[in-house]
Amino acid sequence: MATSAKLRAAILIISETASRDPSTDKCIPALREVFSRIAGDRWDASETRIVPDNVLDIQRAITGWCDSNEPLNLIATSGGTGFTQKDVTPETWNARSIYEGHTMSVLRI
Repeated sequence: MATSAKLRAAILIISETASRDPSTDKCIPALREVFSRIAGDRWDASETRIVPDNVLDIQRAITGWCDSNEPLNLIATSGGTGFTQKDVTPETWNARSIYEGHTMSVLRI
């Protein structure tokens, strides 16, 4: 009899404020709620990380998850709106090299 394993998701928050003070983040609890209550019991969204809006920090978080021995099915991100000169998230996502060759979905929220 086959068992149904949960799909694995990671939540990446890109925020200068929350990276300095994680207590200010409201996205991780909201996204976990979506994965647990709305998506049913099909997802494990226990992997989370908060990084500043910095190209290397964003790339390291994503490639670290992509290169893990325990593969993920989805990375959901929030933050990094790109509305100030310091924001680099949109440019980072356009740099295909961070996820090229990986078979995973990335969802920007």
